[in-house]
Amino acid sequence: MLFFDFRYRFGLRLIASVGYSQTVAAFSARLTGLPDFQLTPATSLERVAPRVGRQVVRFESRPEFEKKYWLRASDEIAARALFTEAFIDQLSITDPKAAWYVEKSGRWLLVYLHGKSCAPLQVANFFQACRTMADLFLTPR
Repeated sequence: MLFFDFRYRFGLRLIASVGYSQTVAAFSARLTGLPDFQLTPATSLERVAPRVGRQVVRFESRPEFEKKYWLRASDEIAARALFTEAFIDQLSITDPKAAWYVEKSGRWLLVYLHGKSCAPLQVANFFQACRTMADLFLTPR
């Protein structure tokens, strides 16, 4: 497990750019068989931001999920196998405000709140919240 702060800028540096800083928890997902995916809150920015190599996975039978989350995956069939009805229900309970970003890429599962850095006195609580989200994805079904 890795726990770190990550900073980046978005936009054209000299004209218009916005800087972001966030604390990220990275969990080993090497032996899980999870597909690569990005799960983000369904903000208007996430809806228009292009994601090369990933297609949007829609769940017509779960319109409340689509209103809260935006799911992209390189393998839609594998993503659907993970995001079952029961899994979506558990995700809604674990993340009722649909605030967390969860990304699986290669051997890592990343969990974070976009643009939110963790204050030193909040590390234990933030880590526990990240662990709870990660466990939802990493616990075998």
